Amino acid sequence: MSRIFRYIAKKFWGPFFFAMGVFAALVVLGDTFEKLKTLSNGYSTLGAVLTYSLLTFPSWLTTIMPVACLLGAISVISEMVSSGEWTACVASGFSPRQLFKPVVMCIILVAALTMAVQEFIVPPLNLKAETLYYTKIKPEDNFNLNAVSDVAMKISDNQMLFAKTVDLSSGVMQDVSLDTYDSLWNIASQFVAKRMVWDADTHRWVFEQGTHRTFIDELDTEDEHFEQADSPVELKPQDMSVNRTENKLLSIRGLTKRIQFFKRTGLATYAAETERQAKLATPFVTLIMCLLGMPFAISLRRKSKILNIIASMVIAFTFWWLISMITSIGENGYINPFLAGWGPVLVFGTVLFFEFKWLKL
Repeated sequence: MSRIFRYIAKKFWGPFFFAMGVFAALVVLGDTFEKLKTLSNGYSTLGAVLTYSLLTFPSWLTTIMPVACLLGAISVISEMVSSGEWTACVASGFSPRQLFKPVVMCIILVAALTMAVQEFIVPPLNLKAETLYYTKIKPEDNFNLNAVSDVAMKISDNQMLFAKTVDLSSGVMQDVSLDTYDSLWNIASQFVAKRMVWDADTHRWVFEQGTHRTFIDELDTEDEHFEQADSPVELKPQDMSVNRTENKLLSIRGLTKRIQFFKRTGLATYAAETERQAKLATPFVTLIMCLLGMPFAISLRRKSKILNIIASMVIAFTFWWLISMITSIGENGYINPFLAGWGPVLVFGTVLFFEFKWLKL
């Protein structure tokens, strides 16, 4: 590693941490003050609000990290230009790409660490924050993040399961109906039960307090009541993904599990798949966004932090606006989830290619 490489890389971290601190303070304080409004509801406490802010802080950090990288990159380049270091380096035989390389390596390191935090630290903390919010700050009666109402899922090619409530954390489904259809999709038989419980010993779901109804014809049925009966559902609770957690709060691993479950049970996957692809594309978005802004910094002949911040915000919010718009379209199933997730990377990657080619960098 050359001395110039270490020198430029070292210059990156000052503006980066400055930007991260400023943006983190603004965002967290804004969110905290917003939650303080709930203190008047008679349930929320200052301790609960502060705990909520602490739990959501890593999530905010991952959100502002790309902007901090962009500001750090622009600041390094513009400072070198304004001090004459850029001209001296170019005159000494260094190409702009060689001078960009230390900054790019720093951005890749930050993007990798952000990805790790987003995957392993943020999701469990977000779930704790959601539980705290709906139990201590803005309480909901009988709140259970794992319980979902009015669930329908495809069990096999000719079987549909309907449940009034599903709580996979306790392995219980309430008010269940399992319908079996013939080749013409006429109902052939039906299990109706008060509960369906997962039996860890037999690895099977068991009906409790119900009726097995066989449809002989359109007007005649044969009913058999039972206290307990085996069900044909063998999918383990840990392999299911039925809960109230929003896609954006899940890790890539959690989204993958949800997508696999949705495919198996015949549910739509485009919202979860769009979110998964968007998360996978995040490091590339960060890198491309920074590379787009770095050539702009060469034109800044005067060292100006305000101008750097304005340029960073304009580029970042342009990216976020486009990403949010395309992601929203993908989550509603209007375009392919892979295109929704990777579309901004392809668009701005193409712009970046022609930008570097036009500037001969």
